[in-house]
Amino acid sequence: MRDNFPGRSVDAPGPRPDNLPMRLRCLTLFIAAACIASAAGAQQARSVATPARDSAAVIIAQGKVIVSRLARECVALVGRAESPQSFIKSWGERNARYVNASTRYLEQRLEEAEAAGGKPQREAMAKEINAFVESSAEADLRSLFQGRKEDACMRAVTLLDTGVLDISSASPGFQQIEALVRWAEQ
Repeated sequence: MRDNFPGRSVDAPGPRPDNLPMRLRCLTLFIAAACIASAAGAQQARSVATPARDSAAVIIAQGKVIVSRLARECVALVGRAESPQSFIKSWGERNARYVNASTRYLEQRLEEAEAAGGKPQREAMAKEINAFVESSAEADLRSLFQGRKEDACMRAVTLLDTGVLDISSASPGFQQIEALVRWAEQ
């Protein structure tokens, strides 16, 4: 565009209604943000954490808590000869693949928390996981312990003896549980 001032003429660029300089700054910031997000994404990609694995590990941990509590409260009450520890061990052996996968995954989640924020973050995460597992297991136990305690314990021990409380294809979230096992066994 030619702008004529008195006594001289100047070649100057015309007005930029599209505000190109600002767009270039924004593009630069966008690229920088994308690089940062990409680096964070790469860090996230190295993390073992996924919602599906979290869910599967919690389901397995809940089962372990439920069986432990049933063993402590019911084995002697229903007149079983074995100790609560052997009752728990028996369930653990039948479900070893799942228990081991859950334990490995949760330990790695805690290691990641510690790497990110030290022991305090690890301890906070462990406390949060345990509280969630305990409260969820407690809800299931309340439904199992409905009615007279002796009758409820007999039903619960029967469920354990018949494998109903074992992890199987009928368990909620079984596909996620199997995926967690495949991850843990690789």
